[in-house]
Amino acid sequence: MATYHMRLRDEIGLQVRYADSTRYGSGVTGLVDALVARMCAPLLALARREGPARLVERSAEFMPRMFAGQALGGLYAAPDVLREECLYPDPARVTPAALVVRGLGPAGEGSLALPLHREAAELADVVAALDRGCPRPLGGLGARLWDALLDAGALTRETADERALADGVTAVGHATVAVQHAGARLVVDPFAAPPLPGEAPRPLPCRALRPDLVLVTHGHPAHFDLHALLRFGADTPIVVPAVARESLLSVDMALRLRQLGFRRVIPLSWRDAVQVGPFHVVVLPFFGEQPTSGEFLHPEARNLGNTYLIEVAGRRVACIADAGADAAGDTITMARAAARRHGRLDVLFGGYRAWRPHPIELLGTSMARYLLQVPRAQWGTRQQLTPDADDLLAAAQAWQARTVVPYANGGAPWLARLGLGPRGADSPSFDPDLAAVRQAAARAPNAPTVRALRPGERMELFG
Repeated sequence: MATYHMRLRDEIGLQVRYADSTRYGSGVTGLVDALVARMCAPLLALARREGPARLVERSAEFMPRMFAGQALGGLYAAPDVLREECLYPDPARVTPAALVVRGLGPAGEGSLALPLHREAAELADVVAALDRGCPRPLGGLGARLWDALLDAGALTRETADERALADGVTAVGHATVAVQHAGARLVVDPFAAPPLPGEAPRPLPCRALRPDLVLVTHGHPAHFDLHALLRFGADTPIVVPAVARESLLSVDMALRLRQLGFRRVIPLSWRDAVQVGPFHVVVLPFFGEQPTSGEFLHPEARNLGNTYLIEVAGRRVACIADAGADAAGDTITMARAAARRHGRLDVLFGGYRAWRPHPIELLGTSMARYLLQVPRAQWGTRQQLTPDADDLLAAAQAWQARTVVPYANGGAPWLARLGLGPRGADSPSFDPDLAAVRQAAARAPNAPTVRALRPGERMELFG
């Protein structure tokens, strides 16, 4: 029996595969998006042949046909009323079934699925132990995973690169931000997808983060990433949006984490607060990134999210991810109110993706389910689902931020290759580069300093 220590290789990717026996498919598994794609397969084929712009040109013709009774119309109990079991898939019928391990083989293109059986609640402990390095467990899920991963070449005896972060604010990649003070570390939206074959390694692997507190803004896969969270371990405090009832648009992250054995999950709602170590965190509203930028069907089942104000050692940092505006409110007004109540910001991290699709362009994206909640009156209207550079600058000014750091831009090529984010958008402003933010700052009076941080770069915050 092996008594030496082995650890999980940094370039190995992890994913939890769920068994989904709901009628229409759950947002947890993405089967509902696949259902929409199957029902609209001829239109997707047309878009592949002639380009997505053709769908927009003929939207007035195609949308009524898409929502006819023999197509998507079958998902509705009445006009503009989704069936209950479509809007609220039974969470008990979506259960962890396997741990998928990716990045195997010499080219990194192999994968392995390891059944979880009834042992899913052990997973967070087991993966964290393997990430840190451990001898072969004596039995149970740990021993099974050890043996399978060792045979697959996913474990190594090499000493880990234990790079330490310094105090300040570090951009890790996409929407992942680490805030550190006096050795205590908070990480927002940890997303640690490993590099694909041929890509350079990420500057900071999960082991370099190992947070004292995690904040998750919302349930989209580039923000709620089980790969990273499992490597952190079961006793890491994780703040997630409180979801009273899992819906088509909102994963109950607290439920899903507890299924995998996480013991310190903290569901919080808007205007709640929590203190962990030196970090005082205030939860603020998350507007935008909904099915439309205005009214949409079933707003009670919205994409629930949080934005966060982090106060530490007299400094204030806010992370707002993809938050923008919808019928319930807007981030600029929220920022103005937060400045009055909590004071001006030192640093604002905000997105600027400028995603403005016509509803029919939601086909073929990772958010195809959004199409089901678009009212008929808005079928032909372009929607702004995420903020643009001007919106980001306006939010920073409203918050009286000294510095704004643009982030969470889905233009990173590995996002698309992992199947995340919209694809096929024809807007030239979609996922712009940093020049768009600098130009917006040049247009704005008394604009804050725009600071670009590449993955792995840090800015001083204290002193």
